[in-house]
Amino acid sequence: MVKVHEMNKTYKMPDRITGMDTDKFFARRYKDIKNYEEYLYNNGYRVVKIFLHVSKGEQKKRFLERIDTPEKNWKFSTADIKERKLWDDYQKAYEDAIQATATKEAPWYVIPADRKWYTRYLVSELLVKTLEDIDPKYPELTPDAQKDLAECAKQLNEEK
Repeated sequence: MVKVHEMNKTYKMPDRITGMDTDKFFARRYKDIKNYEEYLYNNGYRVVKIFLHVSKGEQKKRFLERIDTPEKNWKFSTADIKERKLWDDYQKAYEDAIQATATKEAPWYVIPADRKWYTRYLVSELLVKTLEDIDPKYPELTPDAQKDLAECAKQLNEEK
């Protein structure tokens, strides 16, 4: 939304930033994102970025369902219709962001999201695979640390 509406021009930031060409502004932002994600990766974190891609037809169907179902009315906003008219601009903005920030260490996964059950399945498989790759384990204690634990347990058990 920020890119499509050039909201970056209205940020409460110095003129050197808000006065910057929009393409240059986002190129810098994308670079910052990649640098931050690299920093996280280098400090032991894994970043899993998922883009849930809903087709225009499915979005229309979901909007109509929200309008037609009183319990779902709260999910709909008239602004959704205005933003929908910018569909192509949003698709381009998503594509730009994904291409500019995807790296080997922090890739993007574009998941089809028209069928919620299948989307959830794909996301769960991705997360399971990521956890298997990470192979998390509890830290192993040194023999000295194990002795300290035994001594602490002994003291606690001797308490009255």
